[in-house]
Amino acid sequence: MPVFTAMDGDAPYPHPHGPAGPGPGGYDFHERTVSRHLVHRSSVAEVLITGWQATGPYDFLLGAQWPRLHGFYRLPGDRHHDPVLMAETVRQAALLVGHAGFGVPHDHHAVLEELGYTLGPAGLESLAVTAAPAELMLRITCHDVRMRHGRLAALRVHAEVERDGHPVGRGFGGLRILSPAAYDRLRGPGPAAAPLRLTGQATAPELVGRQQAADVVLGPALLPGSWLLHADAGHPVLFDPRDPAPGHLPGMLVLEAARQAAQRLHHPDRVVPLELVTSFHDPIVPDRPCVVRAVREGGQRTGGGSGRRAPLRVLMVQDGRTVAEARLLTGPADGGPAATAPAPARRGLPLAG
Repeated sequence: MPVFTAMDGDAPYPHPHGPAGPGPGGYDFHERTVSRHLVHRSSVAEVLITGWQATGPYDFLLGAQWPRLHGFYRLPGDRHHDPVLMAETVRQAALLVGHAGFGVPHDHHAVLEELGYTLGPAGLESLAVTAAPAELMLRITCHDVRMRHGRLAALRVHAEVERDGHPVGRGFGGLRILSPAAYDRLRGPGPAAAPLRLTGQATAPELVGRQQAADVVLGPALLPGSWLLHADAGHPVLFDPRDPAPGHLPGMLVLEAARQAAQRLHHPDRVVPLELVTSFHDPIVPDRPCVVRAVREGGQRTGGGSGRRAPLRVLMVQDGRTVAEARLLTGPADGGPAATAPAPARRGLPLAG
């Protein structure tokens, strides 16, 4: 059973006892952000979770807010919010549930086993940019909760996401919790500050749907449909200064690499991932090359003129092993219906989140 603990000065709120929502006797899930420590971010500006309440032994209700225009997760034309923010929101939600709901100490490490989302039938239209920030509600259910010696060892979360009472989509995430000693063993022997490998040249930003070269995470490789992972620890969103010498590359970097690989294959058409299902099999170490390989499943686009496309599989290969993989369904970047959901990704070994 989870232990609902007050995390000293880091507790976002006392548990409310009135009905959810603002007003007398109620609870405003979007009044302010939770503590940045609960979601493993150094910058308050990168905290998306704004409130939480336990609604059952393994159930939680969370609020989240997205800015009108995010500095990194942003689509061309600024008509819709970037759906990859769904993944980052679910990632933060899982971390908060671990700390605030199950009492995970702040010096423990969370590593990703899986992370993904799918938009509902309304597709991008449910993420339209308006005059106000997007205020979301997440109904979280925890599955496969594993405890060891009275402490959380692993869990999976499923999130039903709503905006203004209307369904947006769903997300999922899986975490493994490691003590500092266990995380050091995972990192392996050697110097703490492993250098991050940068390829000599990044792919042109316009080919992967980016405007700034600093936001490109792919570099050229010899084989068609393949790129080298272009990891820069100085990136202000994909990397966090709370871990200046990461032993493993962060999970959101993998999702961004998959998204950019999909855009590169579809160039010059601009596409957006309506679904993104990612699993992590082994840690990606930063001091050795990692190949990003994209393969179209089914070979052809589907649905003439509908904007729906065949699933795309993206593999991350390091030292001859597939260390992570993602499966995407894309749609036109100016909006359109969501495609049929892909099968859930199989679970694998962790990657640092």
